[in-house]
Amino acid sequence: MGVRAGVAAALAALVIGCSSGDKQAGTAGGPSGMADRIARVDPAQFDLTGRPVALAGMTFQPPAAWVDLGPSGMRQASYYLRPVSGDADSATVTVFYFGPGGGGSVAANIDRWIGQMATGEKDNPSERAERSSLQADSLPVHVISVGGTYSGAMGGPMGGGGEAHADYRMVAAVIEAPEGNVFFKLTGPEKTAVEMQSGFFAMLKSVKRAG
Repeated sequence: MGVRAGVAAALAALVIGCSSGDKQAGTAGGPSGMADRIARVDPAQFDLTGRPVALAGMTFQPPAAWVDLGPSGMRQASYYLRPVSGDADSATVTVFYFGPGGGGSVAANIDRWIGQMATGEKDNPSERAERSSLQADSLPVHVISVGGTYSGAMGGPMGGGGEAHADYRMVAAVIEAPEGNVFFKLTGPEKTAVEMQSGFFAMLKSVKRAG
């Protein structure tokens, strides 16, 4: 009886351990969560017929469903999606380009963006941030996604107004274009931002080298 009890206990521990590992691997915030969501986006399923934008040796077209606000100051392009039911604010996408070598490194911008989602002394948004990468017409694209309370006070021209917004999501990307880094930043209330992010991923995947 003692041997049977020991075997049963060992098998139970093995099953529990495997179940726990499966749950961790399937967590949406895990390292592969955003990569999977990006992979499932087929640009051909989106109406990417918005006004074409050419800069830094590349071109892209936004979804036609986005409201195009045009360029303004340091913003090379700006869009918004009206709030979905339950959200009070729109989600926005802004695009920045500062010329060859301008705007800082990929890592510095990603760290700064993640820092804009800090919600308290004990909160570490870096641990919650999802990171992924892809190739668009052989151009490296680095993407992050993080939710929480958003404040762009530290962002300079690529930040926000500094007011804290709870239950927001940021999805941001840096494309290593032929003539320098191009920065894309989507922010908005969680549900509206999630509604906008599939078109955001489709746009990024459809980027083409100029010429």
